[in-house]
Amino acid sequence: MITSLLLALSAASTEPPMTVEQEIVVIGKRLESISVMVGQTPKGKLTCSVDRTSGSLRLDKRLCKTAAKCVRKNKDNPSDMAIKSCIDKKKPKLLAKLRQEMRSERR
Repeated sequence: MITSLLLALSAASTEPPMTVEQEIVVIGKRLESISVMVGQTPKGKLTCSVDRTSGSLRLDKRLCKTAAKCVRKNKDNPSDMAIKSCIDKKKPKLLAKLRQEMRSERR
């Protein structure tokens, strides 16, 4: 049994690491299905959480900041649809920024 485990571990470590583009595809798929919840404290501060992670804490934080901005932007029309549309329009830019950062970090 230990031999099987060692063989499985050595096989897993022989695969090359994913490229930035491969990682972005995976993260992008996750990003499509993430829901963002924005709330407000009694003092008026906006709070945010995501229902699952994209796999990038940096992207998750930016998504929350974007959601808060969309809530503020749509304060005259705070419908879920208007806010969701605003967030969805920003997701490609958030992903592009993450791609650029990941490329820079790997150089």
